[in-house]
Order: sequence, then structure tokens, then C-alpha cells
Amino acid sequence: MPKDCEIGFLHADDVARAFAVMQVVMPSLSFERWKRLLATDSLRRQWAVARDRRGYIRGLVRIQPTSQGQVARILDVPIFATVSLLDHDGISRQLLDFAKKCAWEEGCEAIRFWNSAPETPEQLELPEATDPPVSLFYDLRTDRQWPDPYDTRPVKT
Repeated sequence: MPKDCEIGFLHADDVARAFAVMQVVMPSLSFERWKRLLATDSLRRQWAVARDRRGYIRGLVRIQPTSQGQVARILDVPIFATVSLLDHDGISRQLLDFAKKCAWEEGCEAIRFWNSAPETPEQLELPEATDPPVSLFYDLRTDRQWPDPYDTRPVKT
């Protein structure tokens, strides 16, 4: 249930639990490589999770601010996975809201959701070097929850 889940960045204690979700999303990912991807606090802050009261990971999202050409900053989301029998939509909504908040704080104008997970684990280490074959852009400027006026968002330099 949404009220029973905590949404936040991945903690060191979550690494093994989150791997269970990643095995479903990316079966070729080894636990050793997964630990390398999450070796530091700054690397773990590139991942958002939904934790239930017992500490189980119910959702996992990779969030990576990047530049799209010379003009726009986007939040790249190559992984967006939820695992819940009871409230899949509620957990997805909370993770989406968290991603939108992160995008706003990073000065991004859009979120790019990959239609499928990266093909190889190497692409998780350098997602900015990989263009997804197909993706969905979510323009944050058209979002009703976006702060008004639009120009009040922080700008990362």
C-alpha cells in the first residue's frame, strides 16, 4: 500500500534487497557488478527505491540527470520497475512523483523513460553514452504539479 512504503534514495543496506528486483529486470547483471554500481553514496543516490515496512524493495528507479544537446537538461530513467501484488499503481505513482521532484531540483525540463532496460550491464555504468532505441519523454513544463512560474526552478551549473 502506498502509505506503507517509503520512497527515497537507495541506502547501503538496500543493495542486496534491490538486486532481487534487478535480477528480474536485467538477468545478465551479476551481484559483483551490482555492488560496484552502488559502491559509494553518490552512486546510490542515482537510484530511488520504494521500501515497505519490512524493508523489502517494492520499486526501483535509476535516475541520471544529463544534458540533451546544448539546450535542455533531462532526467534519464533507464530502469523503472515495481514489484507489488497489492498496489502496483500507487507505488509507481509515488516513484514517478519522486523522479519528478529530483528532475525539478536538478533543473531538468523533461524525464526520458527508456521503453526497455539497457541490453547490457555496461550500459548502466555509462547511461549517458547510450541512446535508448525508443523512449518516452515526459515534459515537466506541462505538468500541473510543476511550480508556477516555471522559471522559479533551481538551475544546476
